[in-house]
Amino acid sequence: MKSKKEIIIIACIVIISIILIFLPIIINNSNNNKEEAITEIKTEEENNITITVYGEITYQPINSINDDDITNELSFEAKSGITYGEIINVINNFLTKYSIVDNNLTKRYYKTTRINIKSSNDTIEEEEINDNKININTATFNQLTTLSGIGTKRANKILDYIKNNGNIESFSELKTILGVSDEIIENIKDEAFL
Repeated sequence: MKSKKEIIIIACIVIISIILIFLPIIINNSNNNKEEAITEIKTEEENNITITVYGEITYQPINSINDDDITNELSFEAKSGITYGEIINVINNFLTKYSIVDNNLTKRYYKTTRINIKSSNDTIEEEEINDNKININTATFNQLTTLSGIGTKRANKILDYIKNNGNIESFSELKTILGVSDEIIENIKDEAFL
C-alpha cells in the first residue's frame, strides 16, 4: 500500500501534467480571441463612410449662439449601407431647416457620398467622391465596356434603355435591365455610379 506522501506526489505530477498539456491550448485560444476582436474593429472601421449633406440646409452647431457658425453643409460618419431614411433621421438631430426631396427612403449608400439638397421643387443630386468612377447614365459605349461584367451586349442594353426610358435611377433597376447577379452589380458599384 502506498503512503500518503506518495499519493500526494503522484496527484501533483498528474495535475502538473494536465496543466502543461492544456496551457498552450488555453494561451492559443486567448490569442485567437484577441485577433478576432482586432479584426472586428478593423472591419467596422473599414465599413464606415462619410455622408455630407449640403445645399438648401441650415446647420448651426449645438450650443452655438453665433450666427457666423451657421453653415449649409453637414458631414457625419455612418456605416456602409445606410439608407436615405436613416440619413434623414440623423440629420433631424442636427438641422433646423432642410427640404426632403427624395421619396426613396430605402435607397442605400455604400460609398462616401455628398448629397445636394436643393429646394423641394428640384431633385436630389449625389456625387460619389471618386473622380475615376463612370456615370452610367452619361457614359459612352467604350466607357461602359470597361466596367466589370459589362461586355458589348450589356453596354448596348444600357444605352438602349437610357435612350428609350431615360436615366437609370438605381442599381436594382440596372440589375433588372441587365439580368445579372448581385455580385456583378457590387463590382459595378465599385467602378461606377448613377
